Amino acid sequence: MDQELTLQLLVAEESRNDAEALANILRNARQKSRLTFVADQDDLAAALERQAPDLVLCATGLEALPLEALLAALRERGLDVPVIAIGESADEPAVVEAMRAGADDLCSYDQPEHLQLVVQREVRQLRLRQDAQRYELKFRESEKRARTLMESSRDAIAYVHEGMHIFANHSYLKMFGFSELEEIEGTPILDMVAPANHDAFKDFLRNYDKDGETHGEFEARGLLPDGKQFDAVMEFTPASIDGEPCTQIIIRSQAANSAELEQKLKYLSKQDVLTGLYNRQYFLEELELAVTDAVSGSAPSGVIYLLMDNFKDVKDNHGIGAADMVISEIADLVREQATEDDIIARFGDHSFAILRRDCDADSIQDLARRLHQAVEEHIAEVDGQSITTTCSIGMSLVTESTPSAQEVIARADLACEVARSSGGNQIHMHNPVVDEQIGKERDQQMHALIKDALDNDQFRLVFQPIVSLQGDAEEKYEVLLRMLDHDGEQILPSQFLAVAQQTGQVADIDHWVIRHAAQVLAEHRKQGNDTHFFIKLSTGTLLDENLGAVVREAIEAAGLPGHALIFEIAEQSACQHLKQAKAFVKAVHELQCKTALEHFGSGPNSFQLLKHLPVDYLKVDGSFIHNLATEPDNQAMVKSILETARSMNKQCIAEFVQDAHSLAVLWQSGIDYIQGNFLQEPSESLDYDFSSEIA
Repeated sequence: MDQELTLQLLVAEESRNDAEALANILRNARQKSRLTFVADQDDLAAALERQAPDLVLCATGLEALPLEALLAALRERGLDVPVIAIGESADEPAVVEAMRAGADDLCSYDQPEHLQLVVQREVRQLRLRQDAQRYELKFRESEKRARTLMESSRDAIAYVHEGMHIFANHSYLKMFGFSELEEIEGTPILDMVAPANHDAFKDFLRNYDKDGETHGEFEARGLLPDGKQFDAVMEFTPASIDGEPCTQIIIRSQAANSAELEQKLKYLSKQDVLTGLYNRQYFLEELELAVTDAVSGSAPSGVIYLLMDNFKDVKDNHGIGAADMVISEIADLVREQATEDDIIARFGDHSFAILRRDCDADSIQDLARRLHQAVEEHIAEVDGQSITTTCSIGMSLVTESTPSAQEVIARADLACEVARSSGGNQIHMHNPVVDEQIGKERDQQMHALIKDALDNDQFRLVFQPIVSLQGDAEEKYEVLLRMLDHDGEQILPSQFLAVAQQTGQVADIDHWVIRHAAQVLAEHRKQGNDTHFFIKLSTGTLLDENLGAVVREAIEAAGLPGHALIFEIAEQSACQHLKQAKAFVKAVHELQCKTALEHFGSGPNSFQLLKHLPVDYLKVDGSFIHNLATEPDNQAMVKSILETARSMNKQCIAEFVQDAHSLAVLWQSGIDYIQGNFLQEPSESLDYDFSSEIA
């Protein structure tokens, strides 16, 4: 046994005495362990929320917690944990049955030595998996940072070996007039330096290699393909590619203020315009890195989610301008209480998030208390009127068992909801047991709100244009949904669709969307517009046997031609429920409707799916469009999807286009359509000018 490792041991048994008996078998073999006993699925959920186990022993035949249910719970949380089933018999059929269900092995109660040997094997494998995971995370982080440095830099970066180019980034190729890496491979670095500097450059290289310097600089006149020269600084650093030693060279033009401009542009891409804090996207990227660090053994981090309690009253009573001023002053208060190393972001309309690295629960709670007091004591003066506000604060920790950045922020948000629902103006640290109950109550409230919205038409449709880059004059919009609360405030689908999926209301919501979208589209087309609507379908709706009939009735009631509607199915939903997806695509094609696969490319066998689903459009997953201009891997993936799609006569849509740089790359790629906030945010009006040129 591994006497240095203290196993976090989770045992599912009829009684604690039975669980202790199994733990003692391991202790008798000198395997240290901390026992967590669970008897049913509620116990299991609470235990997994507190801490991920290293090893699970599960008695077979438990009515309150079957082996299959335990394995499913582990899979849902993404926990790669060895599970050993414990039964009355460990004969071959029983072992096969347990392992087929997903267990790693089966041991019997009357063979304790067998259990010890199996655990010993699994502990060794656990060590290896932990080491592999740690090294893989470090490698991925290192690779990601190196790639970001290379490809997002406006500086020209190349790698040379024995004076010859073996790699160069886009900026370097562009600087010297090359379009492909192959054109520069094997070219001497000396060719990039003006002839007048050749002798001095050769001397520098000889001395650099001989002295074994780790860093060197050489000022020279760079030589462009057209013969023009420019002042440049060449920085030399040892590097490696595919394990082979080489030298990294960065060539920086000494044009005035170029470095300063670069820094400003880089900062603006991360910044919230109103407050000057970081934006939501940048915060989540940093939080993801903190999660990676924690999993690989670094010190834990803490997250604060701060929500202003009475923001709606401020906006209603004093106007948007005053509300923005209050937001800016709260942002300044947060800056004052935080340190320079803290990552502070405006996370939502009236919420802030703070990430503090290398801290414990006491440290993050101390910061939360100071923030809470500062906001409560602050008085804003707007047009001669005094405005006071309070805040609710939730906190969560980033530890080695944290699954993802989204889970961290979800826990902090839930903790904030606990503080807010308790009267507001409070702080609360995430507690799995308490917060789970609050979460259930919040889901129940959302369930009631959804029911009320369905009964009283408290949903609203908004539309986002899908624009052709190939001269197609047809008007295309994606139909998106908003729900109104009792105060008339809009609730985004991300806040209510998950609950609707759990409660079985999602099909009713999608039916509402189909009927109302068909009516709106019919009225719009009567004005002479050749308009088409893309309508999303949720997974739960795809399983609805009446879905085809609902579509038919909506088309007939609105008097629409079927080809005016395009129904979107998420790739993951189609993979999980291929039979139903195939039947639906066939049914709506018979109605002359068209179909699309959304988030295409996100799965491992995306094009294999098209053998079963003859859809008309592919919506390229937004993760490949994000940072498209600076991510070579994303560019390669988009290029591959487009080439294969063309061979299959499928049209492609790039979703979530957010910036001009990505648009430029998409334009050059020859993609058919684009969609995203860069063109227009979702609107209740169907007034986008499809005749305007996109540049």
